[in-house]
Amino acid sequence: MKPLNSRAVSESLESYAGDLYAESAFFSALSAGEARPGHVRDVFGQYYLWRNRFHRWFGICVAKSAPVDDARCAPRVLTELIACLRHEIKGDHQRLALSFLAALGIDDPARLTALPVTDSYAESFLRCYSPGERSGDEALAALAGRGLAGPGRDRIITGALPRHYGVTSGLEFFSPLGEEEARHSRAMWRAIIRGRRRADAERLVDAARLEIWEHITFWDDVYYAILGMETELAS
Repeated sequence: MKPLNSRAVSESLESYAGDLYAESAFFSALSAGEARPGHVRDVFGQYYLWRNRFHRWFGICVAKSAPVDDARCAPRVLTELIACLRHEIKGDHQRLALSFLAALGIDDPARLTALPVTDSYAESFLRCYSPGERSGDEALAALAGRGLAGPGRDRIITGALPRHYGVTSGLEFFSPLGEEEARHSRAMWRAIIRGRRRADAERLVDAARLEIWEHITFWDDVYYAILGMETELAS
């Protein structure tokens, strides 16, 4: 049985993400300019809080990576993983995040409080892949899948915010930094599945698809939670 074509799989995962974005309540409302500015601000505030904890997901992947001598693609995978982590924690990334929040009207991010859905999503990767029975390659595939969901998300955000909400600064937080993250994720994905048996590769594709779904669902969960709190306060 022929192995899966890594480039074709990457493209199919990004296409899958695009389909989910089209079905997403938050991203549909954002694209159409129908989400209220205050709701948009609050959703991105929660995304920022999750992003500040995202680096721990890389720690799980590093800890569960196979020894270099035991996996023929381990050096390439670790190279891309380290590049992603360096990209995540470098100082300029935080500066851009703060610039973006300021453009939305959030001048003091320290006053933001994580919603339960944000805490749950931040811990989800650790809960799923920390247990000993979960393999390191599944964690890597899931992380790479989340990265492949980035370009479609960023296109929606950088298109909708200037068009509908007058936000024209701070968008570098999503592009081109988001595209750089996606580039490393594509390379990591290619290294992960290269030369694998089809059944084994399909198991990793499933992990990537699940994490893409989790990422996009997070935005909707936050949006619905914010709408719910507003309704509760009004009643």
